[in-house]
Amino acid sequence: MKILFSLAILMGSICLVGCQENIPTDPITDLSKPSPQIIRDKIPICCEVCDPLSGVCRVNGCVEYTHQIIATPENPSGVYTISISLQMNSKLCDRCMMMHPAWLIKEGSQETINVSQEGIALFYKSYDISNREDAVLYVQYLVTTEGVGIVNMDIIGIEKL
Repeated sequence: MKILFSLAILMGSICLVGCQENIPTDPITDLSKPSPQIIRDKIPICCEVCDPLSGVCRVNGCVEYTHQIIATPENPSGVYTISISLQMNSKLCDRCMMMHPAWLIKEGSQETINVSQEGIALFYKSYDISNREDAVLYVQYLVTTEGVGIVNMDIIGIEKL
């Protein structure tokens, strides 16, 4: 009787395991793709740059950005198209304490960047400086599938562009 009871329990457990849904064994390609969420963030800026007019000066302020991966089926596998909205709001401060009108850098832009399979891309943006006709702020941005950062910035004279 014990053997019959044990055999019934064993057959019941085999039936339960056999009736469960099959687990898919196909690779799921969507796991490697970042989600198309909207990222809003702010990059604080406080760095020294070399100004052709006044020597070493400081850029203070921030860049606010909105970052979104655009779903585009025509892109090859592993390449992402990213829409970025940038809003630069900074001030150029000289260290010579010269009297001059404020040197403000306020500009917005909308960019579309293709990010490689490695997940990064560099792009450059120049910004006009108010009350300065001789130079622009030149910023090198790093764009990933997870956000935006600033790699480098410099003041460049107009004659060098």
